[in-house]
Amino acid sequence: MEELRKSGINVGNEFPIFWPKTSDRVTTSSEFEVLPGTISSGEVEFALLVNKNTIYVGVGSDHTDRGIQKTDLVAAKEIYYNVLAPKVWLYEEVKEYCDDLLMCSWVEEEGKRQLYQEGKLKEILKPERILEEVKLRVGDNLDGLVIFCGTFPTLSGKLSYSSYFEVELKDEKRGRAIHHIYRAEPIKWFRKK
Repeated sequence: MEELRKSGINVGNEFPIFWPKTSDRVTTSSEFEVLPGTISSGEVEFALLVNKNTIYVGVGSDHTDRGIQKTDLVAAKEIYYNVLAPKVWLYEEVKEYCDDLLMCSWVEEEGKRQLYQEGKLKEILKPERILEEVKLRVGDNLDGLVIFCGTFPTLSGKLSYSSYFEVELKDEKRGRAIHHIYRAEPIKWFRKK
């Protein structure tokens, strides 16, 4: 939150923060378009997917328009996709050691891949608490929801506006990872007069 405040974005003081997102704004794609001249960036988040009584855990990015975010938090989250890695795990498989899952992201700066965010899920609210908080806002039926559950500060302390974004959720206990890369490229077919 401090990083966002330093960038001129007022996030308020209520935590946790929840934003709604329309269902057509979630994708597993490896590329999508952004508007030219805008500043946007990704942020790694673990995700909970609810299918009736089964919970899955995955990883993705809440890609946000940082310019719009200075005046309208919800619109800034809605304008671009939340990108979800196409692979998920059953939450029951990792529930006992969920806090130890490692989440990372990378960006490209000056043509080089750089570690951007890194941390263990113990730094974020527990999935059960997140689900309870969501129920307070949408009711008891969570079937079909994809819930992006929080992120870490950047390692540099500054936001990156790289079009390249890479995410990973690592289960070191079982020796496996969920990994996804996407690009958010400005459209090139439109020019101002």
